[in-house]
Amino acid sequence: MSAPRPIQLLMRTLRAQLAYAGVVLVAGTFVFYYVLRQLYYADVDEALLLRREEVVSKLPLVPSPADLALWMKLNRDLEIQPLPAPTAEPDRLFGELRYDSLAHEMEPYRTLVTTVRYQGRPYRLVLRNSLVEDEDLLAAIALAQAGLLVVLLGGLVLVQQRVARRLWRPFYQTLAQLRRFRLDQRAPVALAPTAIREFGELNEALTELLTQHRRQFLSQKEFTENAAHEMQTPLAVQHTKLELLAQGSDLTEGQARHVEALIAVTQRLSRLNRSLLLLARLENQQFAADEPVDLRAVVASVAAQLQEQVAAAGLALELRLAAPGLVQAHQTLMEILVSNLLSNAIRHNVPGGTIGVHLNATELVVENTGRPVPLPLGEEFARFRKDALSAPGGVGLGLAIARQVCDTCALALRYNFAAPNRHRFTVQLS
Repeated sequence: MSAPRPIQLLMRTLRAQLAYAGVVLVAGTFVFYYVLRQLYYADVDEALLLRREEVVSKLPLVPSPADLALWMKLNRDLEIQPLPAPTAEPDRLFGELRYDSLAHEMEPYRTLVTTVRYQGRPYRLVLRNSLVEDEDLLAAIALAQAGLLVVLLGGLVLVQQRVARRLWRPFYQTLAQLRRFRLDQRAPVALAPTAIREFGELNEALTELLTQHRRQFLSQKEFTENAAHEMQTPLAVQHTKLELLAQGSDLTEGQARHVEALIAVTQRLSRLNRSLLLLARLENQQFAADEPVDLRAVVASVAAQLQEQVAAAGLALELRLAAPGLVQAHQTLMEILVSNLLSNAIRHNVPGGTIGVHLNATELVVENTGRPVPLPLGEEFARFRKDALSAPGGVGLGLAIARQVCDTCALALRYNFAAPNRHRFTVQLS
């Protein structure tokens, strides 16, 4: 099962581990250099002290100062010179740079200066031992550490990937099941079992949570369906009875006005009921946005249905449908979306105004003339938004339903105002 492409939790953990290992190894290079340098110097100093004992033991075997000079010629790291004063010098160990006639460059040395006695006189004994240059020592350690870093980090990446792929398989299985899960599915939630305790506890919590949500969803769905049936029927009966009453010949003019008002209220109540039930179904995710919809055909069909209202309001409708506007959505929801936007443009227009509908591959724009004041910021899609300039006859849910439809179908709906009186609603298709 393939892992998701965005930055993964495992990758973040691995990056932190690699960064920490890199810092430790780089810092360790200098620590190792210091420790090895001290050990190296201590070993060289011990060798110089042993060599001094060896020279002291061999000095009685040298018969004359001339032979002593010959010995120094044969060993360039050995100097034995008589002291001008009879007092002995203290032993000294130190490092120095000396010109190497063979290498033709300055080389580091470790030097021991001490006092010995030869033929009853004090002599200065100087012993030297050449050292590896600090740069060479540091470069060798750095090279070794770099090789170790490559092997360590490469092995860490491989091991982490192999172990993580096996250990995290239950997580990705659960994630795939959650992506396929729908509240309206008939089968109960059944997440794959796992031997890893943390993932098992996660699956238990998710199973309990999804079961509760599914139970609540089914309860709300049942209520919505019952409410739709139980409320619409008496409203339809009431509307029919009122129309029959309005057709009676024995009604006075005042009674007829009251009956007409009741009919208007009943119609508005019926529209309000349908709108609220639609919002409830949208919020309960009872529509699956999983079919391709041709928005150009939807816009043309809805515009034809509303042509009489456009003409009755004295408006001009302009359609510019440059692309099919294919979206993965729900056919009925797209019809509701376009119908609500166009109805809103008709209802909130001005006499002699215009409505423009523009469709391309990336967006659907519905704009209309209207009052020269933009909608309140943040309240464009509020439910039951009313003010003194609101058009009569509406229930205040058209734009709220349009926004909920866009959210359900993973589309973006935004509003903007262009002076002097252009109101524009844009549905982002991609």
